[in-house]
Amino acid sequence: MITFSTPNQRVLVVGDGKLGQLVAQTLALTGCDLWAIGRHSEKLANLAARGIKIGLEADVQERSFDIAVDCTGNPQGFDLARRSLRPRGILVLKSTYAGKLTLDASALVVDEITVIGSRCGPFAPALKLLEQEKVDVKPLIDGRYTIDEGLKAFGIAQKRGILKVLVEINH
Repeated sequence: MITFSTPNQRVLVVGDGKLGQLVAQTLALTGCDLWAIGRHSEKLANLAARGIKIGLEADVQERSFDIAVDCTGNPQGFDLARRSLRPRGILVLKSTYAGKLTLDASALVVDEITVIGSRCGPFAPALKLLEQEKVDVKPLIDGRYTIDEGLKAFGIAQKRGILKVLVEINH
């Protein structure tokens, strides 16, 4: 089990999409020295509004984090997360990757990087955080549609940059 509880642990979340937003908000509750990076200033602004340090890929100093969480789903995000880790760091893969991911296994071995896959998690604590409004999902909603507008909503949801679209029975 990984503990993200000390202010001395430097943690990097790579990715500013839906998953990165939720992971960053949750990790911010632990007291770690958290930094979230992404490619979209408007998405990063959601995290900055919650007091989370934000930045862009170019801002990341290699080999400077204890833990990196890849939430991008792409090989570039994985590589950036890996390069950000100090020796004996921990790489958490929250993403599923389209296609095959290629990696330099030698770099993982030489730096003794621990790789942890993390798909879901315990739902009860997550639901409690939502209930207590410690994680705010409202900024992730890009649109609300009636059930009659369902096809339109799916079209919007497929557009690049859209976070979440809700289809509601009673709009």
